[in-house]
Amino acid sequence: MRAFNVDGVLVGRPNQTVHEQSATQKYPIGTIYEPFGKRWRYCLAAEDITIARRGCPALIYNPWKAGAPQFGADGTTVTGNAGEPWVIATFGADYDVAKAVDVLQGGLLTLYLAAPRDDEIFEYTILGNDASYEATLADDRCKIYIDPPLSEDMTAVAADGIPSPYSAVGASGSGTTTRSFVVVPEIQVTTGYYFWGQTRGPAWVTPSAGWQTANYRDCCFHTNGTIIPHLDSTGVAKQRCGYLLADCVDADDAHIMLMLE
Repeated sequence: MRAFNVDGVLVGRPNQTVHEQSATQKYPIGTIYEPFGKRWRYCLAAEDITIARRGCPALIYNPWKAGAPQFGADGTTVTGNAGEPWVIATFGADYDVAKAVDVLQGGLLTLYLAAPRDDEIFEYTILGNDASYEATLADDRCKIYIDPPLSEDMTAVAADGIPSPYSAVGASGSGTTTRSFVVVPEIQVTTGYYFWGQTRGPAWVTPSAGWQTANYRDCCFHTNGTIIPHLDSTGVAKQRCGYLLADCVDADDAHIMLMLE
């Protein structure tokens, strides 16, 4: 039996349970596990996650940040042949940094065609990548494996690329307002370890405080990863977490319907 279907969904129960971290990678980053109406994503911790049952943000940098594994169309082109499930990316000076094998796994490659087709955007899931290699500059080439395969030849087409948001999951107590929350783990995780993070379905998430006001059902993430009522009157567009499952009369608990994807 294949371990995965074509959608990247795990077939059967995982060898690494949702209550277990692993020093070695057992599944591709972003792999989906869906038991009993819940969805989990396979993740890599970029920091120690010491407060379990809170939301954890991704630490993905802006694609135009020099020196990061990501890359932007201002200095990147890709070339490949129709029918091939891979392209060769060529990087300018800002992005010719060494890229480890599969550091882009589960990410997104976006191609921007030139005029007169500049209103078309082609997007591909990144299945993995080889290590970058030197051509005319240090580390300025990289072979990237994609799905679906190319439908036509691509020659020096401008491209953005970003790793999976599940490949650099941060600490829930980071206190930042510049990162998006991507998963809720059930366990504490050591930096550099792999784990399952829940993204949707019934869940319990740490509340900042209980809320007992009628009609307050929608909840969002606070900067420390706890959840609070989503109040439009604040004028701040906080990230939605889901909605309360318990009655909001004396609702100090936080059983919610998680809706991160």
